[in-house]
Amino acid sequence: MMGQEFSGILRERISIERQAVGRDALASAEPQYITVGVFWAAAEAMQTGVASEAESRSALPRWRFSLRETQVIKPGDQLVWGDRIMTISSVILEHRRTRKTILQAEEKR
Repeated sequence: MMGQEFSGILRERISIERQAVGRDALASAEPQYITVGVFWAAAEAMQTGVASEAESRSALPRWRFSLRETQVIKPGDQLVWGDRIMTISSVILEHRRTRKTILQAEEKR
């Protein structure tokens, strides 16, 4: 896949957020997120896991996102895609002909 062809499949706009370390004015530790970056990505639905989990009502949808190479994303970061909020479980840096980052994420309840 040439670089130009890879760019053509990046049609989804995603935002990556990381939980801020610190407390608010009342010293409570409410989860606050800071934006790490906004990226164009290709989204692909994944199977939810083993068959017994996939058929469970508690199985959460899992997604794979491919985007241009970046090293700012870490497992545990939050991915926002439209109205969906997901937790990134895996970050893979692929150094083949077209350098890219592959994210695996699971939707939050």
